[in-house]
Amino acid sequence: MSIALVMGGAQCLFEDIAAAEKLFKPDIIVAVKDIGITWPHVDHWVTYHPERLPKELAERRRAGLPDPGQIWAYQVPRKSGIDLPIKALTSTKGGSSGLLGTEVALIVATKAVLCGIPLDPKQVHYRRPRKGGWPPGQTYRLAWKAIYPKLKHRVRSMSGWTRELLGAPTKEWLFEDAADTPPSEAGHAGVRTSSDVA
Repeated sequence: MSIALVMGGAQCLFEDIAAAEKLFKPDIIVAVKDIGITWPHVDHWVTYHPERLPKELAERRRAGLPDPGQIWAYQVPRKSGIDLPIKALTSTKGGSSGLLGTEVALIVATKAVLCGIPLDPKQVHYRRPRKGGWPPGQTYRLAWKAIYPKLKHRVRSMSGWTRELLGAPTKEWLFEDAADTPPSEAGHAGVRTSSDVA
């Protein structure tokens, strides 16, 4: 059994991570968008915006951080502008980059704990705060509700609306056998690689 920590971009991110680390040590780190630039170790870096990757990967490398183990996006651009392969989870639609990261976590781990993904319209981004919060958060909830049956046994959240929807992780849940087993990546119909579009 393996547990993925999925890191989003809300202002509560670091508070959530600190609370999660008191419960368990993650086996896999899934970084969503900006946090992938600065987090020391990233197994899977996920984004809905692959066009930003050349700049973001360069920034990570300038900081002397190792490359992520794998990069994921909703679609693979024909020319990514980076020298690393990209995998695409084409079956995911809507729900923000946080949902894309969650779905990747369900491919690579048995369970997932969300940090900084409250889907709260009042929350601001930890790196790019702006007045008015994040209004799209309310709309993105529809996609999460639509795939709730897929998430309910294997995903928990540290904060916000996603915590209300999925529940908070407990030690009992973390270390019991999952109700579902993770699908193998090779058998996932929605996964494409950059070599598929070359």
